[in-house]
Amino acid sequence: MNDESALTIEERIYFIEQREKIRELVCDYSMAVDDRDIDTIANLFTEDGVFAHADGTAAMESRQEIVDFYDGRLGSMGATYHFPHGHKITFVDETHASGIVLAHAELSQEGKTYYTGLRYMDNYRKEDSQWRFTERLLKFVFFMPMEEWAKDGMAQQNRKRFPGEGQLPTDLPEMQPTWIAAQKG
Repeated sequence: MNDESALTIEERIYFIEQREKIRELVCDYSMAVDDRDIDTIANLFTEDGVFAHADGTAAMESRQEIVDFYDGRLGSMGATYHFPHGHKITFVDETHASGIVLAHAELSQEGKTYYTGLRYMDNYRKEDSQWRFTERLLKFVFFMPMEEWAKDGMAQQNRKRFPGEGQLPTDLPEMQPTWIAAQKG
């Protein structure tokens, strides 16, 4: 929606209410993952929903694939704590929107606490009066053991350190066109 100033007061109230419902969707996702509530996770995605990492290392392309992924992945983890921060939402129309969620998570894996900073690049669709994810793409700023991050994690290169996978390049900010241009500047 390009010109929100052209909306009536009723339409503006509608979009404020919908924005809050989308924020609740994001909060519900975080709690469902941390609580291992697979049924709720399933209900938060559309049937054709996509959940993927920006670097292509993980990609699920249906609600069932997402459920299977979480069902397997969460069973191998200890306690987790996901917390969204800022959330920018842009409406396409009354039933479609996109969003960028700035977030952190703490995860227990293989006897270590991992810390991650990321952005979720989301698309949402309203179905039967409920907002759901149609796509949730993860872009990582860092993912590493907490002690590495606390020491000098942000100063390091290749800040993705998934358990058992070595050091991988991060998605943010180094892959952003603005970052690349600034480095040349």
